[in-house]
Amino acid sequence: MGDVPLHIVQISDIHLFRDKRKSLLGVNTQESFEAVLSVLKSDKKPDLILLSGDLSQDSSEESYERLADMLKEFPIPIYYVPGNHDDSKVMSQVYPSGNLTHHRHIVLKNWHIILLDSHKLNAVEGYLDRMQLSFMQHCLQMYPEHHALVVFHHQPVPVGSAWLDRLGVENAEELWQILARFPSVRTILFGHVHQQHEGKKGEIHYYSTPSTCIQFKRKSVDFALEELAPGYRWVELYSDGSIKTEVKRAAHYVGVFDESATGY
Repeated sequence: MGDVPLHIVQISDIHLFRDKRKSLLGVNTQESFEAVLSVLKSDKKPDLILLSGDLSQDSSEESYERLADMLKEFPIPIYYVPGNHDDSKVMSQVYPSGNLTHHRHIVLKNWHIILLDSHKLNAVEGYLDRMQLSFMQHCLQMYPEHHALVVFHHQPVPVGSAWLDRLGVENAEELWQILARFPSVRTILFGHVHQQHEGKKGEIHYYSTPSTCIQFKRKSVDFALEELAPGYRWVELYSDGSIKTEVKRAAHYVGVFDESATGY
């Protein structure tokens, strides 16, 4: 029998509001998220789902509760990290809820997944503080024989858009210096950039995924939106440490967005 991979789905930057009728720069985030979930329901069933930040736009209990309710139709474990629009305190009051849990270290047969909080208080850019980096290092030391996947919200590398590249993980170099000591780390997943991006630094692959609502224009000097459908990323983790991944989009849904938007 062949190697059966672990099948993971990454969903990011949902930006739900307390009021499901509200829109973000013209796109109704509830409707766009529903469009993405409809595609996911027709896709191969994942073993778990990772939510890589900005679950809510207004940090309301109602938005977090509604998210958990919407995801109950997927009877699998779901994990999250906060983004810069999230409120970790409110999230910890709402979660766990249903199958959405707040576990930060998931140990599997050949892999383990480490979830970090890159949220910086009252800031758009990210930062991995000493507690987060120490936690990551501890997990990597505890399971050196496992391949590792690390997940957080902000990008740890430039993505080629000048305005976005100022808003990534401020201390990314410190992160990479630690990761260089752990050859078991295979992959990093992040959100925040509202676009598909991928690359490799040393032996570590890194990937972002499209938002489930608005899409930032790629390779743009200033803030701009792009007419692309929302989507998610699936990742297959194999026992030898190799991965396969692809982005899927809700091709039938492109919200009407504010083309003149200069930020949000």
